[in-house]
Amino acid sequence: MDQIMANIKNIPGVVGVAVFKDDGSLAAYDFPEAYDQNLLSLIGLKFQPIKEILPEDEGEIVYLCWEFEDLLGFYYPVGGGWVNIISSDHIPMPVFSLTMTAVANKLPPLLKDAHSIEDTPEQAAGETPAAPGKPIPPEKLEELENLFSIYLGPASPVIFKRVALQMGYTLDSVPEDRLKPLLSGVIAKVPDSKREEVMAKVTGYI
Repeated sequence: MDQIMANIKNIPGVVGVAVFKDDGSLAAYDFPEAYDQNLLSLIGLKFQPIKEILPEDEGEIVYLCWEFEDLLGFYYPVGGGWVNIISSDHIPMPVFSLTMTAVANKLPPLLKDAHSIEDTPEQAAGETPAAPGKPIPPEKLEELENLFSIYLGPASPVIFKRVALQMGYTLDSVPEDRLKPLLSGVIAKVPDSKREEVMAKVTGYI
């Protein structure tokens, strides 16, 4: 994985690169210190729906590109995940295409065995995380998903799953003592004008 990251960073003009697994979890990254890891993890959640709707046949899509003033943002899908790249607008495209073709061939088997590098706050602080407690009851999660569907529509269950993955859990394994951060992550997806209203409604669940 390190060699692949180095090859991409060696493309003239590339500022940073992040590799994500299919579920949106961050597998590897090489960005300047100014780029926060938590922000990169959020990028995974934002781009994961794109991976779900793109054609499965790699021949049908090469990559997506966005222009931000003098920077370019690339989304390059591969088997098992994708690569996000930020570069200057002077990146030599023939070099980019050749490098990414090689990456698309070598990265999938590495992603299959890669672990998410997202840490819990306890791990980030160097502490040993506590043993997982009793999971949140399924009926409680269902009630919360229904409550949030008023504000998030049919995407509510999907957002719950993505926030749980970002925290390092599957939705059915989130401990009860992690309900508050789970809800905080979901509330962040609610429109600003409705956020206070939904926060008042979920108080009784925490």
